[in-house]
Amino acid sequence: MNSPRRRESREPSQVQRLFRRLGREWLWISLVLLPLTALLSYRAQINLHDTSAVWSALLSVGWVAVVLGLLPWRPRWAIWVTLGGVAGVLLTSAALAEVRHWWSPTPAALGILFGYLVWNWRRLSVVLTYFGWELARLDREPKVFPERRRAQFTSADQLQGQIMALEQAMSRTRDTRRFIADGLEYLPVATLISDPKGQILLGNRKARVLFDDPLVGDDVVEQLARLGYPELSTEPRPALSDLALLEFRDHKERSLRLERAALLPVDGDTPIGWLLSLTDLSAERAAEEQRGVLLRFLSHDLRAPHSAILALLDVHRHQAGADSPLFEQIERQVRRALELTDGFVLLARAESEAYQFQPSLFAMLVLDVLDQALPIAQQKSIKLLHAMDEQSQERLISADQGLLTRALFNLLENAIKYSPAGTTIRLGVSCQGEWLCCELTDQGKGIAAEELPDLFTQYRRFSSAQGIDGVGLGLSMVKAVIDHHGGRIECHSIVDEGTTFRLQLPLMAE
Repeated sequence: MNSPRRRESREPSQVQRLFRRLGREWLWISLVLLPLTALLSYRAQINLHDTSAVWSALLSVGWVAVVLGLLPWRPRWAIWVTLGGVAGVLLTSAALAEVRHWWSPTPAALGILFGYLVWNWRRLSVVLTYFGWELARLDREPKVFPERRRAQFTSADQLQGQIMALEQAMSRTRDTRRFIADGLEYLPVATLISDPKGQILLGNRKARVLFDDPLVGDDVVEQLARLGYPELSTEPRPALSDLALLEFRDHKERSLRLERAALLPVDGDTPIGWLLSLTDLSAERAAEEQRGVLLRFLSHDLRAPHSAILALLDVHRHQAGADSPLFEQIERQVRRALELTDGFVLLARAESEAYQFQPSLFAMLVLDVLDQALPIAQQKSIKLLHAMDEQSQERLISADQGLLTRALFNLLENAIKYSPAGTTIRLGVSCQGEWLCCELTDQGKGIAAEELPDLFTQYRRFSSAQGIDGVGLGLSMVKAVIDHHGGRIECHSIVDEGTTFRLQLPLMAE
């Protein structure tokens, strides 16, 4: 994988560039220092009227070259290499004196000492330059929180200034680490940080309570196995990076969901650790179970007595042979209660997460809705016209067919309900880019502009709906269904002229 992180990691770092430059500088310094040492040694031997001045100069150059070569090779031993070189020069001079040959050690010793001084000066310059770059880059980083007051630097010593800046940077780093540690400690979710092999480096208080263990130093996979993670019940156990992320119930019947994220370095894409979180969903799952019980109660137990009341009213009408105003009011209220129950159940289903998406032809859903609404429209002599372009008849969407059909029917039923007799309702379907667009236009009462922002609010009834039965849940259900399908819904309306609803749903890739 040719990622930017990989490409960046192949390039030499600032430190590598600096020390490569230092190596080139040291080569040029050696090329200057060695001839100078040879010249001084040669002049010293000439002044002594020594006929072997050339060999003496070569001996001095040899000693200086050995020390200059060892300094970059063993930087930590620079002082000992230098002292050893000077001692070697003195011993060589003494040994030659024993055989009655005078060789001046001064040029070689001065060359060695001068090389040591230049070497340390250049290395210190490189370190100061690198510190300056890094401290400047760190200073440009966004501040997590207000930093401490800096001490005023008045000295002209650059090294002292760099040291004070480094002290400030280290203080900021410690503050940031404390900030991160405290932030993780008080997160409302059980959070773990491990190394690449899965050894726990940090676990916050929620994690310690969840696992009932101090955690630090333990293995993440082993701890999850003790908790009852289903993927770890058999051998061999998968590696932490390959562990499937699931929602499960632990041995205490808590509903937990595991999530994992890789911790990546700045200059690479190989994880240097893992961040894991365990979210306790027990309260949410209990609420969903209660919601399901309530929906079953509304769908069956509450509907049954209302349906029985309507059946008894029909029996009474058949026996009495006439309608009573009292019975008509009872029937109206019972049907209103049934409508409210149905609307609440549909809204609860629309707002739940239990959608069953499958590839669907939107054109087929539209035709189904038109067939359902046609008898209602015929009772008011309303014409239903529809138009679908060729592309929209072939493209698929991912939909829960039952809920989306019901949402479309709610819109069309509202259009019929709020339109006067003899008018026309138009439904158009087309494809625009990666979206399927559906427009429903009526010639009804319309909605005032100041009421449009509250259009999809639950139990909201508008001034134009006076005298028409309804509970104000239909459009809330439509909005919830469209949102769960990843779509958008808009409404444009003019009072006494009509209303247009525009739906947009994402198309599936061909």
